[in-house]
Formats: sequence, C-alpha cells, structure tokens
Amino acid sequence: MEATPEEVQDGSKDRKSFGRKLLVFTLLSGLAYSLGYIHYKYVSHLFENDRNFLYLSDLEREMSFRTEMGFYYSYYKTVVEEKPLLAGMYKIIFDTLVEYPKDVNAINRFNIIPEVIIGATYRYFEPWLNTTQYRECHMVERGPGHSPVESCVGIGQPVFFYLEVIWWLSGLTVAALFLHATVLSQSVLGGLLAVTQYFTNHDECTRVQWAPNERENLAAPLLLLQAWLLTLRLRETSKNRILKIEILTLFVNILCLLFWQFTQFIFLTQLAIFFVMEQLKIIDVKTFSLILYSHFCSLHTAVLLLQGNDMLKCSLYTTFLITISVYCLFLSYLRIKVQSHLDLLIETWLVILRILLVVCLSWYLKKLFSDYLEVEEDSHVWDILYSKFTDYKSFHTMIYTCSEVFDFLQVKSVVNMMRSLLIPLVLVSCVNVVRYWQRTARNSCAREMEGVCERDEKQGKIDDEDSGIENNTEVVPKKEPAKIDPLLLYLRNLQVESAIFYNISQMVVYGVMAVLVMRLKLLFSTHMCLVSSLIFNRKYYILPKSFSKYIPIMWAIIIVPILTELSKNVTKEMSHIGEFNDYPQEELLLWISKEAGAGAFAGSMPISASVMLSTRRPIITHPHYEHLEARQRAYAVYKMYGKFSLNDLYLELNKYRATYLIVETKYCYGRSKRRCSLEDIWDAEAPGLRSRPRLCHALLTEPADHFYPVFRNDHYAVFRVHDFSVRYMPRTFDT
Repeated sequence: MEATPEEVQDGSKDRKSFGRKLLVFTLLSGLAYSLGYIHYKYVSHLFENDRNFLYLSDLEREMSFRTEMGFYYSYYKTVVEEKPLLAGMYKIIFDTLVEYPKDVNAINRFNIIPEVIIGATYRYFEPWLNTTQYRECHMVERGPGHSPVESCVGIGQPVFFYLEVIWWLSGLTVAALFLHATVLSQSVLGGLLAVTQYFTNHDECTRVQWAPNERENLAAPLLLLQAWLLTLRLRETSKNRILKIEILTLFVNILCLLFWQFTQFIFLTQLAIFFVMEQLKIIDVKTFSLILYSHFCSLHTAVLLLQGNDMLKCSLYTTFLITISVYCLFLSYLRIKVQSHLDLLIETWLVILRILLVVCLSWYLKKLFSDYLEVEEDSHVWDILYSKFTDYKSFHTMIYTCSEVFDFLQVKSVVNMMRSLLIPLVLVSCVNVVRYWQRTARNSCAREMEGVCERDEKQGKIDDEDSGIENNTEVVPKKEPAKIDPLLLYLRNLQVESAIFYNISQMVVYGVMAVLVMRLKLLFSTHMCLVSSLIFNRKYYILPKSFSKYIPIMWAIIIVPILTELSKNVTKEMSHIGEFNDYPQEELLLWISKEAGAGAFAGSMPISASVMLSTRRPIITHPHYEHLEARQRAYAVYKMYGKFSLNDLYLELNKYRATYLIVETKYCYGRSKRRCSLEDIWDAEAPGLRSRPRLCHALLTEPADHFYPVFRNDHYAVFRVHDFSVRYMPRTFDT
C-alpha cells in the first residue's frame, strides 16, 4: 500500500523537526562544555598561581589544605591508602582518630560522601594512573637552610586526581548556569550573559580557586542543576517528559543532601516558596504534590545513605516537609471559590492563617523530634541568627561571627556588583517581567469587558425586538447588564509564569541569606547572574515596538562596562602570584611523626585537622562544628587561651584523655580591631575572669604543673599532659 502525499509530507516535517532539535541540542551541549572547560582551566590556573602547588612536597600540599579542607581531605587519603578498600571504609565508619577516645561514624557525621566517591574512583583507575604517563617525580630545591623535597605531579598522584575532579565540578557549575539561563530566558544570548556576569563577578560567585574542597563548592553545580530541572518541570506539559525530569531531580536532590549539610536549609526555602505558590494558585496541587514526593524520597534516601544523620532527621526541612505533605493529602481541597470581595477577603486571611499554622506546626514538630531524640546539632545556627539581631554573645556564636565569612554582607560586594551592572540588570529584568504580567492581565480584562459589553448590547437589541410583538399582554422586564468586579476580573486574568516566579523568589531568599551570612553570597550572586539573563527575553520588554530597532544599540552601550569590568577582574585574579610555605608547622608535624609518642593531641581546630591528616595521630577537636559534642570539645580545649586555672584546663584535657597539648602563639598573643581575639572572646564568655592572667601566657613563659614542654619553635609549643592515674610504684622485691 503506497503512502499518501499527506503522510509523506508529515514524515518529512517530523524528520526536519527531529534534525532541528538534534542540531540545537548539539550546539547547546557543545557551548556548555566549552564554557565549562574554560572555567575548569581558569580556576585550576588561579589555584596554581596562588600556591605554586606543582612544586610542593606531599607534606606541604597537605598543610596547604587549611582547617576544614584538610579535615575533609584526610578521609579521601584514608580511602586511597588503606588496602583493601573495605579496610578504609571500616576506618571511616569506626573512626578512632577524630574524637579520641570514642569511635565516630564519619559518614554519618561529616558529609564526606564526595571524598568516598572520589577515593573509590581513584582506586578503580589506579592501575592505569600509577604509571609514568600520568605521574612523574622530581626534586625541588627550597633555598638555604631547607633540605630539597621530592615533588610528584600528574593525575596519577592522589591529590591531583582529587583536585582534578573538583575543577571539573567547577566547570559543571558554569555549564549548568549557561543551560539554566538559556532555558529561563529562552535565548542563547541570555545564557552567555549569565556566564559573562559570573566571570565578571567571579570573586563574589565562588571561592573554589582558594578553598577547593569546601562543601559549597562541591554542591554548587548540583544545586544549579536541580534548579534547572525544576524550571524545566514547571514549564513542561508532556507526562512522559515530566516523569523523566522527576527521576533526574530525585537523583540530584539526593546528591545535594549528601554533599553539603547546609542543603537542608536551601531545600527548606525551596519548599516554602512552592507552598506559597500553591496558596497563590500559581501552581496547582498536583504539581506541588509531585515536587513534595521527590523531596520526600530524596530525604529518606539521603538519611539512609548517611546512616541516620541526626541533624537531617530533626531538621526544620524534615518537619516542614511532613507538615505540608499532610496539608496536601487532607486539607488542600478546603479552598474558597472567590466570587465576591467578601470571598477574596476571607481567602486572603485563610492563606495567611495556613502559612502561619504550617510554620508554627513545623517548628513545634522540630522541637518535639529534637527533644525526643535528644538532638541539638543545629542549635548553634539559631543562636548565631539570634546574636546578629541582639546583644547575645557566647563562645560558639563569636567563633562564627568573628570570622569575616560569617559576618553581614559587605558594602564592597554590593558596589562591585553595581559596577558590573549585575544588580541593575537584575532589577530591570524583574521590573520588565512584573510589568509584562500586569500589562497582559489588563489587556485580558479589557478584552473580556469588551466582550461582555457586546453581549449586553446584543441582548438589549433582541429584547427590544421581542417587546414589539403584537398581542403581548405580559410585560417582560429588561435584564440589567452583568456587573463585573474589576479587581476579581484582574486577579482571574493575572497569569504569573511559575518558573520565573520561582527563580526570582529563590534569588530574593538567597539575598536575605547573603545579607545575614556573607559566605552565602556565593548562592545569591550566582542566582543573580541567572536572573539577569531575562533581560534578553524580548517578550518581557516594556519598550514600545517602535524602539525595537534600537535594542542592539542599547546592548552595545550596556555591554561595554560589563566587558571592561570583566577584563579588570580577570587581570586582577590572574596577576595574583603566591607560594605556599609554613616551615614552623612543617617542623611541628615532622616532630610529631618521628619523635612524639603514642597518644591524642589537643589543640586549635585548624592545627588539629593538620595533625590528623599528615601524622594520622588521634585528635580531641576538629573543624566540623555542626555537632554538639564537637562544640563542647572545642570549648574545653580552647580554655587554654582563656583566663582559667591550670587545674581547670588539666581536668578538661584529662576527661578526653589527651596526651599532648599544642599551644599557638598567634592565638595566645593575637590582637583584633574588631575585638575578636580569643582573649576578647573569653572575656565576653567569662567576664568574671577578666582580671586573671592568660593561661596560655603562663604555659609559654613559666613551668606549670601537669604540663611538661617537649617541643618549641616560633609558632608552636607542645606540652606533655601528665596523668594523675599513672603513679610511680617503688619496687619492693628483687627480680
């Protein structure tokens, strides 16, 4: 049977459509890969410029991973070095080094899944990587007074493989930003503008080049991918595609929760935005329920993979998810159909009441879960927020707020984003979108009003003709024109695009977070780059159509200052040349490795992380502060920088069976203009002890009971902590 001409024509159209889609997909994928590769090379080059990493020894490379970076890298080192792999996993799950003398399940506590995945991947490829093709070694001279060191380079070296994965993830961040901005603005130029703004405001958008393995750098590309998938989901109508997007979103949600402990707060704000959107009828209950289901499954999977993480189980994100899930299941149908001003007023108050009830009930459930399970892991987060708006101060809040990255957003950052036109473009984009929604609603109202008037006129003419019929003894009253409430008509015709509303709302929430905690400006700045792409969507322009021909000229004028700032920023970052060295710390770590006896080390959180990483000795404190016992341990050990008695410090260290105490001169004698030295912190925490001398000064300058000096250089002093339980027993018989 021969095909009809119509069937042949339809088949030709399908082939052309498929070919066009394939071409667009190939071009967008190629462009996204190219932009990601540029960022991968850029950040790796900046990192090398900053530390001269290629010419450092293994010990120096490990020392360059300060504080949390060294802490996380130590678990990657465990996975790579322990033979077989199961032995490494056992050491991580039953970790006896990080909080001596107890065992700690590091997977449950520290969000080290990225290190486990990267380490296992390296182990798989190690037979191919550990060859001269991927690894070579050379001797590096370090100047007079310092012995030469061996330096091995190439991805066959574990540390370079680890960094290579992180650089590619940073490239994925830019690729995801481009794809998301292209979809949101429905323009490739919008995607390119977002990436350009990202590079122009690079120092505001990321710090991966200075602190590679911080958790936010590993989660950033996944959060962008998740937001991109949500944008696609809100715009998609095909059930088959929606299912695929939901599955991908579920997988990405799980990784986000595994990679960064702060993800739970981001997802909390995300759910809150979608709940408000459902209340305002921007999305329907079905769409909202599917999003909730995805979060529900990802949360339970993440808790399972983290082996019952307490902070996640008792988080506000969990209780909020439970509360709004119950609402969707049982109460979502209790809505009033708005047909009058009274209905509108009642529904408005009910929306406000529902939101308040959900918030209060979620908070109550969180308190209930935390009290029942005796979990106080995230209590410091609320204390920090409370301290920012009041005079409340404590040791733990000041440890955070005295750090610059946890301070309020600096004016300098806002000025930089104004100078690059990022903030102006975002404001113009938002105004354009809101004006477009309003104009569309007004036009729809006008058309509907005209239609109603025409119907009334026609009905009036028909009634006039009917009233002239003879022998019509019954008088039929004329129908009055239908009264239309302009406000209700306007609200009914107001069509808010859900994808754009979500992204703008998320940007606003990130902005509030960034103002409160400067470290979170990375999320805010990146999302502003994304929203700025809407300026390229001509559908939302508020300019008259007669000005359309001048738009390219306008863009040529605007792009000049952006490119100027881009050139300045790239030149500034590329011109930064540094070289890492820390000979006093190297001397300390070598002494611990070669001469120190067995036992646990107590010290500040940064040096403790370095001791655990480079010497594999047990430590008392560590930099992962999101746990109650970790905060209690830090509080006890940091008493050496306060004005307590020697006996108080000794009793605290003896409780944790510490054998050695590391005292650092920079913490003991350091000063701060912001009154943020450890002496100032302890004076605020224990004002009754202000008149006493500093304990660390006594340790460093005079003999002290229970503390015997065993090592000293310009920056560090190590004391052996005497244990009262060990007593000299005289021999009473001959052997």
